[in-house]
Amino acid sequence: MTPPHGSSPVLPPIPNPQRYAGLYVYDFGTHVSVGYTANEIRMLRESERFCDGEAYQIYRVIPEGGFEIRGVMDERLSAAEAICFLRDAAAAALRDFESLQGLAAERRLPCPVRLHLATIHEFSPPHVTALTYSAASSHVVSGWLNEAGFAGGDQVLGGIDVHATFMGADGSRLDSCDLPTLLDYTDREWDAVAAAVDDALQR
Repeated sequence: MTPPHGSSPVLPPIPNPQRYAGLYVYDFGTHVSVGYTANEIRMLRESERFCDGEAYQIYRVIPEGGFEIRGVMDERLSAAEAICFLRDAAAAALRDFESLQGLAAERRLPCPVRLHLATIHEFSPPHVTALTYSAASSHVVSGWLNEAGFAGGDQVLGGIDVHATFMGADGSRLDSCDLPTLLDYTDREWDAVAAAVDDALQR
């Protein structure tokens, strides 16, 4: 699937819109539903009944009202990315790890993100604080980091290939945790997703 073209879909009225930043919109053609996770969108795209719909991600909520949405390619829904903050000193990497935990406690993330602390000798410098997340959420995560004012790492690497290297490399895995999010982003089973396709708001 290529990103959808043409005019963006008209979204239904959404109370507390900030809660939906980072979630997904599906245009079924007959109606639009808001509030899917990346995996739920992938389920819809892979289903025979709903595969012709168009998927978008809410990547910014405009303070004065409304959303900015972006078309999503199927391959990014199933891929994962990482941002790795590399440090020469282990103590500095630990400070980055703790700083990101503190920032996420104050400013919850608009998508699921896992935080890692590790020593990975395939990277130079080798002391790594990493964020891993769905590739479709890349711009959402980078926006959150910018808004939070985080500037860790002596060097910074990011992308799908970086995720593969980080997850597959030998090294010491010191700590990891899921960062707090605005909503419950737990994926529903297919039966629950299919039963709710007529609902304007999925969460």
